[in-house]
Amino acid sequence: MKKVVTLIVGNFVILGFLVFLMNVLAIAAVQVYNWTKPLQYAESHLFPNYQGAEWARKHFVEYYDLKEADYTAYYGWRRPAYAGETINLDERGMRRTYRDASVAPERTIAFFGGSTTWGTGADDDRTIPSEFVKRNPEYVGHNFGETGYVAHQSLNVFLERYYEGFRPDVVVFYDGVNDVWHKCRWELGPYSHAREIKIRTALREAGSGNAESFVLTVLPIKNLVEKVMRVLDNQSRAEASYYDCHKDPAKAEQVARVLLSDWMIAKNLVESYGGTFVPILQPVIYFSDTRTEHLKLSESLKWQYETLYPLIIDMIDREFPELAGNFMDLRDALDRDEYFYIDWCHLSPNGNQLVAERISQGVAARTGKALAAR
Repeated sequence: MKKVVTLIVGNFVILGFLVFLMNVLAIAAVQVYNWTKPLQYAESHLFPNYQGAEWARKHFVEYYDLKEADYTAYYGWRRPAYAGETINLDERGMRRTYRDASVAPERTIAFFGGSTTWGTGADDDRTIPSEFVKRNPEYVGHNFGETGYVAHQSLNVFLERYYEGFRPDVVVFYDGVNDVWHKCRWELGPYSHAREIKIRTALREAGSGNAESFVLTVLPIKNLVEKVMRVLDNQSRAEASYYDCHKDPAKAEQVARVLLSDWMIAKNLVESYGGTFVPILQPVIYFSDTRTEHLKLSESLKWQYETLYPLIIDMIDREFPELAGNFMDLRDALDRDEYFYIDWCHLSPNGNQLVAERISQGVAARTGKALAAR
């Protein structure tokens, strides 16, 4: 009997060791995968857009040095504070915006949007909000942009600040890219944001059992298997099937409708206290008559924007005519024979300058402010 007990205990020890070893190997495999996968902007500083820009390489190094964003209720995530040479974020994750110390601004403007508003590809003083303030020093600029945000997340951020008493004179929603890019993914829908599945998976794992749960015991192995399955699924899935708005008219209509509904809610709120609301359909490379030979572009993603952008314009006329007087269409803002893009939507500073110039003109027209001498 003693030998049987010893054998059973020995087998459990060996089994426990094997599970431990497999977990360690699984964690190591995931880390190696994360370390070795190519970085999207690793060589972007070499693009012709950045010729002579000595700060550019440092910017992209700092971009990848940023810590993972923290989960935040209602709008999903926000980056923690960061202090660098080209990127500076305050304790609430807001990017630093240019301000002329010799001027006493009398008005405020708040920019909301995704990473193009945040300023991927530009240092603090060359983001779209900063370029706007340079042209309009009577404004204090606030950059509420965050990587991946769709319009509904921006709306929730604005609501939070509104409840705190924030009443900017002008509110800009600079949208379109993420509402199409994320919501047109085959596994997401009109009410999704970029990390919906990631958060859902984390919640399921957190609620999968108590400390003695077998699932938790082998969680690293489970995560590795799921990552391998996702990679294999992506490899087997044709590029055209990553996105489905171009072949699902009902989904495309609802994606557009949700975006415009978010704009309407923001408009009503801003105008209720006497502010000016400016919703902007941002430029993407697929509609820009500009230099693109330095980039590799997705044909499937192009189909999504070709489906949604005209639909958004049409739907403003059909269902949201109240937005027409506020709305700005910047699809043609970069129609020049120059290098502006570092991918399908993010811009180098020369592109941000042109966009900021157009926004300056639009804000002036909508606020009755005379255009400053250029």
